[in-house]
Amino acid sequence: MNDERAFAYRFKNVLRVAYTLPFVMASVTGAVFALTVRQEWLMALLIPLDVFFLAMFVNLTNDYFDHKSGTDKVRFTMTDRAFEQRASGEFSQKMYWQGNSFDRGLITEKGGKRLILFLAAVACTIALPIVLFGGILVLVMGAVAFFLSFFYTAPPLNLGSRGLGELDVGLSFAFMAFFSYYVIVQQFSWIMLLISITVGMNVMNMRIVDEMSGREAHKAAGERDLVVRLGIDGATSVMTGAMVCMYALCAVLVYINWTYVLLFLTIPLSFKAIRYLRQKKDEFWMIRPVLEVFKLALAHMFLVVVILTLQSAVTFA
Repeated sequence: MNDERAFAYRFKNVLRVAYTLPFVMASVTGAVFALTVRQEWLMALLIPLDVFFLAMFVNLTNDYFDHKSGTDKVRFTMTDRAFEQRASGEFSQKMYWQGNSFDRGLITEKGGKRLILFLAAVACTIALPIVLFGGILVLVMGAVAFFLSFFYTAPPLNLGSRGLGELDVGLSFAFMAFFSYYVIVQQFSWIMLLISITVGMNVMNMRIVDEMSGREAHKAAGERDLVVRLGIDGATSVMTGAMVCMYALCAVLVYINWTYVLLFLTIPLSFKAIRYLRQKKDEFWMIRPVLEVFKLALAHMFLVVVILTLQSAVTFA
């Protein structure tokens, strides 16, 4: 592997760029909704950009604290190497996470701390004009977002290991979507709140299904996340319930404006994810749903953007 390819490989794996997509898309849904109310393009661009750097910061800090606690190392020590090779071949490396970048030696603890500080500095710098635009409200909401994201794995709270991680993730992404809207418009919207909750539910399910393959390692590390507490079948029932609630909220949105019916195009992805978990047909039955739920979350947010664009086009026609 030449130097350029080696750098690109480290960059993608250390910062987990692919995993920033749900963060960015959540903020884009809020920003696009805001643009249907107020044409504030600069903020609509700056907020998702800031979220992009915040997402890399969150992913890296989560990896760092999981490395320090040893959770991820235990998880991949317990993983069968032959299975890991088959999984890497079956699924792209972007979707099959091959381990903590600190544990794999892709970055040192010292280098990781420096990179964390750099990402935090960039995010704060981009946030300055957003704060000047939105005032004290932005600082308060930003502090809440930082608390939820940082203490997901950071001590002393480590919410993820106390059975609160799934709720933390759901709230974080719902808040992210609504925050992106509210900072620009500074006006409450029930429709945006409903959209934000659906976004949070889908990403919460991403967190739950991702925990399933690491259940034994989390249990061995003394962590008590939802999958450890309820088991695979219990967690699957929670995911199913969250999906039903999410589509119920989509039905409310359809009642408000018929264009939201497009959100139901994601139903096949939901059925596939749950079917894989219920039927357990092959050795990848815990990994296959990860891809489906990831696609579900992204497709849902993309469709929200499409719907809002259509609504604006009809309004201006």
